[in-house]
Amino acid sequence: MTDYLHHVPGRLRVRSKTLRCETASCGTTLRKLRALTGVRSVRHNAKAGSITVCYDSRVADPDAILNVINTECLQSRPVRPVVSHNKQATSKSSGKLTAEIGRMALGALVSRSVGYSISSLFGVRT
Repeated sequence: MTDYLHHVPGRLRVRSKTLRCETASCGTTLRKLRALTGVRSVRHNAKAGSITVCYDSRVADPDAILNVINTECLQSRPVRPVVSHNKQATSKSSGKLTAEIGRMALGALVSRSVGYSISSLFGVRT
């Protein structure tokens, strides 16, 4: 599974293999996220390997939230910073976000295609 980032103002979700287990570092990360100003809720799904943070977009900075997740839990595989979704964002920033989403989508597609090809080669379907 590739790292995955989904962000809309007020909600940030990060999924990664490193978040799949219940570790002490994830517990510390959850506590630090909950302590951030403007964070309303934090949810860790160990089976999906994801952390979802709901926050007040007028108060909390999504880059600061992502920075806590990167430094505390994803030290070896950081997810790239979030581009703000305010109405004054430049087209250059929008282009970076679009490129990142495209990169993640392509990675997921390639991963799934390779898995399907290998299973077809051996005659095993999941």
